[in-house]
Amino acid sequence: MARITGDIAFYLLILNCILYFKSYPNFGKPFKFFTLYIFSHTVVEIGMRTLSFYKLNNHFMTHIYFVMQFLFLSLFFYELIEKRIKKKIILNYMLVCFSALILQYVFNPVLFFKFNLLEIFITTFPLIIYATFYLFEMLEKKKEFYMITIALIVYLFGSTIVFLFGNILNNINFNFSKFFWSLNTILYLLFQVIVLIEWLRNYSKKPLKSK
Repeated sequence: MARITGDIAFYLLILNCILYFKSYPNFGKPFKFFTLYIFSHTVVEIGMRTLSFYKLNNHFMTHIYFVMQFLFLSLFFYELIEKRIKKKIILNYMLVCFSALILQYVFNPVLFFKFNLLEIFITTFPLIIYATFYLFEMLEKKKEFYMITIALIVYLFGSTIVFLFGNILNNINFNFSKFFWSLNTILYLLFQVIVLIEWLRNYSKKPLKSK
């Protein structure tokens, strides 16, 4: 069941990547950064599946996944959020986060081949905070990317819990571990469905040009 759900989510991811790139020239920076986020996920997912097919270690691909997700979603919310202090927080934290990760891998390179709990936390939890920032701002303005913001909070929170316990889950009862990873796959599938609905509702047509 988890395999089927994962495959459906993968094909939806590819479809979303194609659709969002189709509309890429027609919309502003937030849309473009979100499209790059979808594209980076597609590349990582294809890479992980290819390595898995040849029975090669693909854990290092998770680092690319989390870093690219953090980079493009941080820039996505930077463009959406209007309060200067919040924008400054996002930019400064990006610098701190990347510096911390570079130092960690320099002094402990073995982490490159397994789940890095610090990396998962410091690259994902702030995105939930940024999404919450934006939700509050949307109370006073046009609700752009409303569905995706809600979906991101749910998906990122659930996914973060699963990945934070990834190293532990792989070493305990198989059925218990399988349940958590299946839950993550379901959350990801639902997220891709929301991403598709967002495109169909708001971005499938070119915006009207003002006269």
